[in-house]
Amino acid sequence: MTHPFLPIAAGLLVLFSWTGSARANADRADVEPDVAPPASKPIAWKLSLGRYRDSVDGYATDVNLRGNTEDLTFWVGYYDGAEGFRQTRAGVERQSALPLGRLIYSAQAASGGFLGGSVTWDLRTSPEPFFAPMVGWGRTNTKTYYNLNFDPNDSYLVGGSFSLPSKALLSVYLVADDRLGTGQKVTHAVFRRPVGKDMRLTVDLFSRQGRSEAGAPRVSGNGLSVGWDYRDFFLKFTHDARANFTPADMNRLVTGFRF
Repeated sequence: MTHPFLPIAAGLLVLFSWTGSARANADRADVEPDVAPPASKPIAWKLSLGRYRDSVDGYATDVNLRGNTEDLTFWVGYYDGAEGFRQTRAGVERQSALPLGRLIYSAQAASGGFLGGSVTWDLRTSPEPFFAPMVGWGRTNTKTYYNLNFDPNDSYLVGGSFSLPSKALLSVYLVADDRLGTGQKVTHAVFRRPVGKDMRLTVDLFSRQGRSEAGAPRVSGNGLSVGWDYRDFFLKFTHDARANFTPADMNRLVTGFRF
C-alpha cells in the first residue's frame, strides 16, 4: 500500500471548537457527502466493510465506522494487511461557512505515531452555481498511514465541480505531492447522480502517476470506481491499476449500511 502521508497543522485542532455549518465529508473533495441525521437522532452512522485484493501482497481487510452531525464528522477505522501491517486510525472533520463558499478542515491520528491534517476551500454550498472551484492542502508528520482514499496526502488539491441536469454533479480535481519528491499525481473525474427516489450512482474515473517514494521507479495507471447506494445500503467496487504507485494492481470491494 502506498504510505499516504496526511499532515497536521497545529491550529486545526483549535478550529474544531468553533461553530460550523453544512454537512461534512471524509474526503478532501466532496464526492460522497454525509447524510444529515434525522430529527429523531443526533448522529447519523455509517459502517463500511472493505476487502482488498493486491496482485502482489494478497488480501487485506478494512473496517471503518463514521458518524456525523450537521456540521461535524468523526471516524475510527482498522486496517489489517496481508503483509502483516495493522493500524488503527481516527479522525475528525468540520466545516465553516465563509462569505464565499466553505472551509473544510480535518485532523487524523493513527497507531504507529501518525498525525495529519488538511484544509480545503470549496465555493460550492448549493446546487445553483454551474461551476465552483476548490483548492486544498495537506501535511503529515510522514509516519506510515493507511487511509481510504489512496491519494497522496502531503499534497495540494485543485479542481472544481459542475452542476448537471437531473441533480447530477461532476467533480474534476487533481491531488499532487508537493513535499516528498515522489511526483505523485492523481486526477479524478467523479460523477454523482440520484436514480429514482431511493438510489444514487457514483462513478470515479482516475489516473495516477508517480513513484512510491523518491528515487523509486515511476509508474502510471488508470482506475475506475463504481458505487451504488440504495436507501441505507451501499456497495462500491474499485479497480486500481498501479495502486499506491507500485507495480501492483488492486481490486477493492466495500459494502456497508447507514443507521
